[in-house]
Amino acid sequence: MKRILVLYRELAGYFVTCLNELCEQHDLMADVVAYPVHKDAPFDFVFSSRIQCFDRSTMTSHTLHEMATNGSYSMIFCGGWGDKLYLSVVAKNRQIPSLLGFDNQWSGTLRQRAACLYARLKITPLFDMAFVPGPEQALFARKMGFHKIVQGAYSCDVDRFSTIQRSRSNDFWNMDRKTLFFVGRYADAKFIDELQDVFIELSDSAGKHWRLVCAGTGPLWESRRIHNSIEHLGFMQPEVLLKSMEQAHGFVLPSTFEPWGVVVHEFATAGVPLVLSSAVGARTAFIENGRNGFVFQSGHRDALKSALTSLMSSGPEQLMQMSKHSSYLAHKITPQTWSNSLIQLLTP
Repeated sequence: MKRILVLYRELAGYFVTCLNELCEQHDLMADVVAYPVHKDAPFDFVFSSRIQCFDRSTMTSHTLHEMATNGSYSMIFCGGWGDKLYLSVVAKNRQIPSLLGFDNQWSGTLRQRAACLYARLKITPLFDMAFVPGPEQALFARKMGFHKIVQGAYSCDVDRFSTIQRSRSNDFWNMDRKTLFFVGRYADAKFIDELQDVFIELSDSAGKHWRLVCAGTGPLWESRRIHNSIEHLGFMQPEVLLKSMEQAHGFVLPSTFEPWGVVVHEFATAGVPLVLSSAVGARTAFIENGRNGFVFQSGHRDALKSALTSLMSSGPEQLMQMSKHSSYLAHKITPQTWSNSLIQLLTP
């Protein structure tokens, strides 16, 4: 039975879902080294019995190097290049096929161009291939000098979130009071303060029949807006959030920095119309402007307001068609496609 070593920073539910799929469907074992979960998102994970987890924060350099050397691994999957110990493990075990996963979008800045020159010398030679979410990340990988690049590196639990779309009746879209969801950290990069202010402005006009429900927490939690059309749920475990998502007529992610955003995939799979900023990496896969939502220029408050107005002015039939198209796009990437891509990389 093949075994892989996964070197990761902070695990997320979507990654665990995909890893479980890989191990269960393809007869694999996985040893996962990762840091503890972030305090703002203390998720409870359920792992396959084929997966063994190790706390990176308690592992010494000697322990991890010994583990890699003696583990008889068929592949080392390294999530990102920011951990020097992880890179040293890959470097000292070049006889093992190695995979670099990352979600950085190519923007062509001077800093990125310099980073690519550095990567060609110090990072790319350590790895045999790159595993990235979409085309903008694949472009970055090519700039770094990778030749073998596979897309589709992130997927939500499609089976679980699609139950929402299948359970809805047509009457759902005719409800007098509709719900717009935001899920994410209360942080500057999410444009969360501006979202709340814009929504309050719209609550007297285009948004008067809508409410904004926000799930998450973070440094801007204490400055959240208190308004009769805004509800703050705080951090929610996935199963609780899934139940709340049944109320969603729309989803907004107005981030100024969002390399991908698996939450977009989750809401698209649930059949929810989307409003996304141009900074959201997942827009390349899960939204077609005007067909299942609206894309606006990142960081522009008026552009956000215009996009939300377009969504809130849509009639029930239009929202229903958007819902169907979101679901259609979402099913192009699944835990099955993720695991199939990875297993192909494991096959010589």
